[in-house]
Amino acid sequence: MSILLKFGKNRRGRDFVVGDLHGHLRQLKRQLEGVDFDADRDRLFFVGDLVDRGPDSEALLAMIDQQVYITIVGNHEAMMIAGCQDPAEAALHLMNGGEWFYRLPEERQRYWAERARNWPWAIEIETGSGRVGLVHANLPGGNWAAMTRQLEAVEPARTAGVSPAEDPLATVARGVLWDRTLVERFYGDFLSSESTAREIAAFKARELERAGHAGPGSCVEWVATAPQAQLQPFRVSGIDSVYMGHSFVPIPVQVGDCHFLDSYRGEPGQMLGLVCISEP
Repeated sequence: MSILLKFGKNRRGRDFVVGDLHGHLRQLKRQLEGVDFDADRDRLFFVGDLVDRGPDSEALLAMIDQQVYITIVGNHEAMMIAGCQDPAEAALHLMNGGEWFYRLPEERQRYWAERARNWPWAIEIETGSGRVGLVHANLPGGNWAAMTRQLEAVEPARTAGVSPAEDPLATVARGVLWDRTLVERFYGDFLSSESTAREIAAFKARELERAGHAGPGSCVEWVATAPQAQLQPFRVSGIDSVYMGHSFVPIPVQVGDCHFLDSYRGEPGQMLGLVCISEP
């Protein structure tokens, strides 16, 4: 499977994108029921980090078929792959919720690591109203074309079995699987404002109240309104919009062309960032 996958428009049903799961399958099922997700017509795209911390990491790995349930690699899958290949790399994974993995028989560890190794690192989706990109953590320089060239350059190394903790993969991984430049800019430019933080908190309270009445389902993103100069760092080229996870946000947010969906840690008052990006 290519390191970059491209999907045409879903003409039979809807396309959804969901933020980091981290082993919380039960919450995902609740929210998919809330949107009447139909696996015969709809597609669900993940932005990586299906595993670690929650109780259902292995079940979520098994869910991925790359046809209906489609994912990219997150930094937690990268740690899992690296830890399986090199025991010296396992310590980092263990520090970040990977205990479940090393309790598995070695044969199962190798099986899941090999499956995840073949997952893409980025995805493009045609929605009918523009092309959407998925990357786990960050889009370096806001340039989709430049990032895809980086991915294509390391494709032979990935195919040859090089660990994501070793160069040349590690250099690219730092930019797309680990870096927090864009979301840190969001925190600094928006959430540091008391008035904006209050606005987001009120928006979240209304969304949770709505979910309480209707049942958990898809989320409405908080959309930043600001002068163009403030939004400019969140504009991207080479694609129309980018959806990311990796870094926690209090509610799914859109800032410029960037969508941040990592809004669930298994705590009360939280929902997975599940958004519909395309309808027939």
